Amino acid sequence: MKRLAAICLLFSLCILQGAATAQEKEETVFFNVRSHKYHCLTCGYAQRCTANCIELLISEAKKRGGMPCKICGGTCRR
Repeated sequence: MKRLAAICLLFSLCILQGAATAQEKEETVFFNVRSHKYHCLTCGYAQRCTANCIELLISEAKKRGGMPCKICGGTCRR
């Protein structure tokens, strides 16, 4: 019985650590509030966007109806 409890605890800790790691790895993007496009921070279009772009997590950009940039794909991870 103790062994089963220890296994359950270890499994729970692994799940919690995985969730925290996924949140830490989430990428920050520039989101254009007019066009609803999001860009990698180093994308040329993001660097030219001044008045309408805000910095968001990629998940928040998607929640706001954002579409990835056709040039950078919306991410710097490739």
